[in-house]
Amino acid sequence: MRNILCFGDSNTWGYIPGSGYRYDQATRWTAMTQSLLGNEFCLHEAGLNGRTTMRDEPDRAFRNGSKMLKLYLESCRPLDMVIIMLGTNDLKASFAQSVDDIRDGAKALCEQVVEFDYAPYDNPEVMLVAPAPLVASAELGEEFSQMIAYSRRIASAYYELSKELNVHFLDAGRVVKPSIIDGVHWDRDGHHNFAQHLAAVLQQLSDN
Repeated sequence: MRNILCFGDSNTWGYIPGSGYRYDQATRWTAMTQSLLGNEFCLHEAGLNGRTTMRDEPDRAFRNGSKMLKLYLESCRPLDMVIIMLGTNDLKASFAQSVDDIRDGAKALCEQVVEFDYAPYDNPEVMLVAPAPLVASAELGEEFSQMIAYSRRIASAYYELSKELNVHFLDAGRVVKPSIIDGVHWDRDGHHNFAQHLAAVLQQLSDN
């Protein structure tokens, strides 16, 4: 069995656009990917609304991904792969982060995975996923409304980072577009399309 940790934000948690509610397990990409791959794989779902790569958010505990990742690495051992899909919440205007800052946050997370002590198990592989860019929406809000162009630059920054660190890379924006309802979160088709794409990638990696 291949054990995979999916460490992400609200689009990993399964936030329904504009609602605050959560998609059921049959709809979230994590569970759909699991279903497509079958019992030879086990996906550990670790999504949290508002999670950043390494930024603390006032009045919202546990949002700093760099402070929580090791907990999951320890508790989910043994692991064959860790999928990291974060960066959208780092775009918030109140954080005043550049794309390079966000890249550095993603780098720190990847390095945590690589450097963690998994003994007596082997170290997992890492897959860095660039989140789908924001889209224009009347409900996007002040935190994100001026950050659409920035969000489109994350994929190229993460791709270059993946080459630097020699980790796997996936661009969610190639297969998913956030809902125009709120400009951030994925609709049912988005979860389905990403699950289909990711399952094919993971199966190919497993077969090699």
